[in-house]
Amino acid sequence: MTGRAGRLVAAGLAFAAGRAGAAAPAAESRYDREIDRAVASASAVYPVPRELVKAVIRAESDFDARAVSRAGAVGLMQILPSTGRRLGIPVADLADPARNVEGGVRLLAVLLRRYRGDVVSALVAYNARPRPRFAPIPRNGETPAYVRAVLSNLRRYARPAPPGGSR
Repeated sequence: MTGRAGRLVAAGLAFAAGRAGAAAPAAESRYDREIDRAVASASAVYPVPRELVKAVIRAESDFDARAVSRAGAVGLMQILPSTGRRLGIPVADLADPARNVEGGVRLLAVLLRRYRGDVVSALVAYNARPRPRFAPIPRNGETPAYVRAVLSNLRRYARPAPPGGSR
């Protein structure tokens, strides 16, 4: 990983460096080839590191393409129907893992560009709402735990894969 994408991940990892260490990554039986292809395809189009995409998917849906939140967010990257429409994805297509990942990665790319690579601000906006660049993380609601979870996942996925294993 080099260039801007590498700097984005490095910034997220640097922010999370003081956090408690995570356990060794477990094999993810639900992380199948279809999802891997969708992540690779979307990351090739939009400048968002694969590791960050996987970290968001883990926090949003735990790799369950059928996940639906209480608020009505759908799929791997938990996209609301209204957000899907703004991204040009019909509501019926949000359940398609490839289209869902494409939309979520596109949104992450827009947010990372808006916040000039500030991963934390992009994650807060992805989860809750836009905010000023480098503003403190809101102290209420689910957002602080969400940001911590994504950054913890990012640390996991940024590590080299164990020999013969998958993450």
